[in-house]
Amino acid sequence: MGAKVSSSGGGGKTHEVNAEPNIIPFVDVMLVLLIIFMVAAPIATVDIQVSLPETKVLPSKRPPKPTYVSLQEVNGVQSYFVGNAQVTGEELGTKAIEEVQKNEPLVEDFADVINTRIYIRADATTRYRNVVYVMNQLQNVGFYKIALVGEDTRR
Repeated sequence: MGAKVSSSGGGGKTHEVNAEPNIIPFVDVMLVLLIIFMVAAPIATVDIQVSLPETKVLPSKRPPKPTYVSLQEVNGVQSYFVGNAQVTGEELGTKAIEEVQKNEPLVEDFADVINTRIYIRADATTRYRNVVYVMNQLQNVGFYKIALVGEDTRR
């Protein structure tokens, strides 16, 4: 704590307590520490050659390309697409299996194929019953991991 040497009046010999901190010594100490660290930093580098052991880390596996089934209704006519190929409603399941095998060449077992997630994209004007029809066609061949894709409108 500090004390005032002169008072605002009264001529008494008492000193008032001053609550303002004296930061000048603090700044001086911080500047000295800064200079010490600036001088010591280049000394901390090491020029010793060390032969490090090799690691056997396998590269991370890239995620498979997603399989999309798209629905589009133009002038009252419903169109179905698996990937980029247009298909009929009855071909949806078999074409989805072929598309999964094309997108994931390492998957050979049928159980692994049908455990793949299928993404359904539908136009905003598409009727709900058409989306349910596509889901039923995919479930008929064994796809139960189905996701609906929406547009991200966050900005």
